[in-house]
Amino acid sequence: MIISKVGKKYTLIIPQEVREKVPIREGEQIIWTIKEEQIILKSISFLRLAGTVRSSPLTSNKEVAKALEKEIEKDVKEAS
Repeated sequence: MIISKVGKKYTLIIPQEVREKVPIREGEQIIWTIKEEQIILKSISFLRLAGTVRSSPLTSNKEVAKALEKEIEKDVKEAS
């Protein structure tokens, strides 16, 4: 079990042990899911999203933004 503490303004520090096992970077978005009395956190992996964009024949920033939005929506649905 890994324990961390809620800080000022409800900030959470992600313990080093977790950071080493979960690919997460500063500024990355996190999906929060609440199930009964549990909080489930899931990172949105930009490396995975970048791979999706690279493998697609996209030609404009608008199309890239739309592809990323679809991947984020997919992650949100999976976390629900």
